[in-house]
Amino acid sequence: MADIKEQKLLYHLTDIHNLPSILEYGLLPRSQLEEFEDIADSDIIDSRKKLKLDDYVPFHFFARNPFDGRVQKDHPDKTFILITVRRERARKLNWTIIPQHPLANENIELLEYDEGIEAIDWHVMNKRDYRDDYSKSVCMAECLSPKRVLAKRFFNIFVADPEDEDVVWDALDEAALDDIVNVDVNAGMFLRNNHG
Repeated sequence: MADIKEQKLLYHLTDIHNLPSILEYGLLPRSQLEEFEDIADSDIIDSRKKLKLDDYVPFHFFARNPFDGRVQKDHPDKTFILITVRRERARKLNWTIIPQHPLANENIELLEYDEGIEAIDWHVMNKRDYRDDYSKSVCMAECLSPKRVLAKRFFNIFVADPEDEDVVWDALDEAALDDIVNVDVNAGMFLRNNHG
């Protein structure tokens, strides 16, 4: 398996029904969202709000991380997509990094991009041992954008199957972004096809 540190993308999981709004307004920090299909646990939302993390747009360093898995298990009726941006863009804009799950430690530290990359325990992340609390926490390290991420900055949108691909292409066409953002089918990035 490829070294996660050397990979090029960051990942944001969302419900496919959020896509038209995301394409119009960009990925917004939770504190700026009004109507959307929520996929996060309410206790986690409250904790993130207390830590002022709802003022950022969160991304993970790989697909099928513990957050993605939990959300997909909790919402088997929903169809998910993964929106990606290039890590190099996040580095250029000096996005913030939290080297472990932000709720694993009350004294979270928001690090500048390069410092945060060095602070992540990549060896442990590469193991992806979700039975071990520390490993699971490291696998949920986050890269945070302090402002909205416009759709024209997306690198790619991954979907689980050709049916979802058609839905996403239609939305991109409607938003006149079909020549800017690409769509790829990769069922392995999702727990399962949620079409029932």
